[in-house]
Formats: sequence, structure tokens, C-alpha cells
Amino acid sequence: MQYQKFSPKTELLPFVECYFIWEGDAGTGLKVQSPPSGFCSMVFNYGDPYIASQNNEPPMEVPKAFLSGQFTANYTLELNGDIRVAGIVLKPCTVHNIFNSRMSELVNSRAPLSFFPGLPVEILWTAVRNESSDEGRVNILEELMMSYLPVAKSNISIIDEAVEYIDMCKGCVSVVAVAERLNISRRYLEKKFLEKVGVSPKFYARLKRFGSLSNTIAHQEKIDWQQIVLEYDFHDQSHLVKEFMEFNQMNPSQYHLLHREMTRFVK
Repeated sequence: MQYQKFSPKTELLPFVECYFIWEGDAGTGLKVQSPPSGFCSMVFNYGDPYIASQNNEPPMEVPKAFLSGQFTANYTLELNGDIRVAGIVLKPCTVHNIFNSRMSELVNSRAPLSFFPGLPVEILWTAVRNESSDEGRVNILEELMMSYLPVAKSNISIIDEAVEYIDMCKGCVSVVAVAERLNISRRYLEKKFLEKVGVSPKFYARLKRFGSLSNTIAHQEKIDWQQIVLEYDFHDQSHLVKEFMEFNQMNPSQYHLLHREMTRFVK
């Protein structure tokens, strides 16, 4: 089993977090649980079909090429046989900036790329499948993103700045503080955030706090839980546990013990 991440060109950094290639043999069955990351994705599955499920929704086969919006809770992937997946991890506003999609309609969903105008889906999927190297697949994805760079840059707005500020604060910032920093009304911020990101700025801040917290827990040998509570602005340790359980369906101690190297970007 191999999961690799690749960095984008400098000019794409405002829009692309990374590219990834995930390949291996799932045998007769592999289940992967992943918490929400705060990012969106464009994914090409050129291996065997796989199933995704979340909460109490019925499991569904994932499209072979899709765009995903924000996820609000832990989801499960069920894989069998050949795993061959390539994708782009996108910054929260990128899909809207390219396709003018209302992102609230993509929350907790994987929409086939055929729904989006101007994408030569079959050509792209075939090119990714037929490419013989990981670097070649990444180059295909990067060329695609470079072709959208002018339109993505033209649609940057103050909401992109709001996302950057929340990210910089690791999610530990109030909606009022974000609105005041950018000199906009809270109502305007919340309305446009739903349009460009898909969730409210308050919920997005919680997602980013959870993501930063997860990364901290995953990469420390020994955890000072009281320091974590203070650093991430929780009321107390029970508040920390409640938040972690909501997004990841396990408590922080279990995550630290069992999932220190959890892959968080696979959709």
C-alpha cells in the first residue's frame, strides 16, 4: 500500500493544497475511515470501484471521476481489489472560483465531473489511467489546474482572505473577529462563505481547529492534554473530547494510539 503527496507549483498554492497518488491491493476488503479535512478534492479512480458511506446514509459506489465538497463528519471507504486513485486536494474556495458552483450544494457529496461544464472527463480519466508513472499523472493534474489558473485568480474575493485568516489562526478565532479584521459585516461574511466554501465560517473554523489538533496529536509521542486544551481554546478536556468525537467518531486518546499516521486527504 502506497500513498504519496506532491506539492503544486508556486503559482497554484492559493488554489491547490497538494496532489496525491494512492495505490495498492485491498485484497478481499479494506475499510478506511477518514475525518473531515476542510478541503475539497478532484479525484480520478482508475482501479476497482469502491464504496463510500457516512453517518446513517446508505453506502454508494463512488464515481470514477468526481469533485467533492466539504465533509462535516467522519466517512468510511470500503475497497476491494485494485486501489488506483489520483487526485487534487483543493483549497476551500477553489471549486467555486473555477466553476462558480454554489458550494453548499456539494456538502457531504461527490459529484461526477461530467456535471461540470468544460471538463473533458473521459479524456482526462483515460490519460490518468494510461500514464505509466506517478509523476506523469501528477503532471496531467497540474496541467489541468494551470489551465484554470486565470479564471480562478479572477474570482478571488474577500472570502478567500477570510479562509486564509481562519487557517492562520488554526480555527481558533470567532466569526466576529474575522468580520472585523476584514471590515465586513458578519451577515455578509456568513452569506458569502456558504456560497464559496459550503459551510458557515463558524463551522469551518471548527473544522480547521480539529484538523490542526489532529495533526498535533498524530505527530507527538507524548501528549499534554491540558496544554492542548489551552492551545486550542477549549473550555475543558470534556469539551475537547466532545468536539473530537463529533468529527472523528473516536476520542483523542484512541486517535493518538491507533491513527498517528492516518491518511486524511483521501476522499
